[in-house]
This record gives sequence, structure tokens and C-alpha cells, in this order.
Amino acid sequence: MVSWFFWLAMVITVIFFILVMILFVCQWIIYYRVEQTMLHYDEQIYSNEKGDDD
Repeated sequence: MVSWFFWLAMVITVIFFILVMILFVCQWIIYYRVEQTMLHYDEQIYSNEKGDDD
């Protein structure tokens, strides 16, 4: 019986670990895309402001 609970706990732990890794990668991708969007947006805004002043 103890052996069965041990393996159940191991399976739950491994599933939890895999889900945490998947969520970490998803968060990393979302952060990267938001950062690229903001950099592009800032670059576009600053280039438009400089073009208006000339």
C-alpha cells in the first residue's frame, strides 16, 4: 500500500513539474513578444516625432 502511494505521489510530482515548465516557457514567450512589440512601438513613436520636427 505504501508503495502504491509513493508511486502516486511521484506521478503527481512529475506532472506538476512538467506543467510548471510548460507555463514557464509560455510566460517567457509572452514576455518576449510583449517586449518586442513595445520596442517596435517606441521606435515608431520616436521616429514619427523626429520626422515631424524636421
